[in-house]
Amino acid sequence: MFNKKNMDLMEQQIVLEDVLEEINEDKTVDVDPTDKKDSDNIDTYVGILEVPDVNLKRGFFKEESKYNNVKYNITVIKGSTMPDVENGNLILASHSGSSSISFFKNLYKLGNDAYAFVNYGSKRYTYKLVDKYEEPKDGKLTITRNGNKSCLTLITCTKDNNSTQTIYIFELMSIN
Repeated sequence: MFNKKNMDLMEQQIVLEDVLEEINEDKTVDVDPTDKKDSDNIDTYVGILEVPDVNLKRGFFKEESKYNNVKYNITVIKGSTMPDVENGNLILASHSGSSSISFFKNLYKLGNDAYAFVNYGSKRYTYKLVDKYEEPKDGKLTITRNGNKSCLTLITCTKDNNSTQTIYIFELMSIN
């Protein structure tokens, strides 16, 4: 049984050196990207992340966009999959400091019953928080999740701790 549980969990090693370095800098760049629905333009939002418990509602860009960068916005991490990929993992990172681009600054307030929503394409994906844990800020992290479920992973610096980052794992509950 223990072996089966371990096999059901999937560990995903991702390298975040550039992203983590930029998160640590916590610099603000004034950019006002448009929220158009033109899916062919890589500099328009491709989806919207909502976390109602912390009043977060923010669009995110395709991986190829120049605005897919923590200097401007929530960042889609290279290697992520969009919500419509079965058993995939949408991995997003953002600042948690006090600047105007600290979109994940209140994630630390999330309880075990928190929900997140991703509007992508013409569908709304509902996720429930199932785990949160800290990892050292060393440019790499391991995402541990159930590989048999579609997930949303949010990554940000840990509140009041400069040496760790917090990973929030949400599992897909429904699609509307």
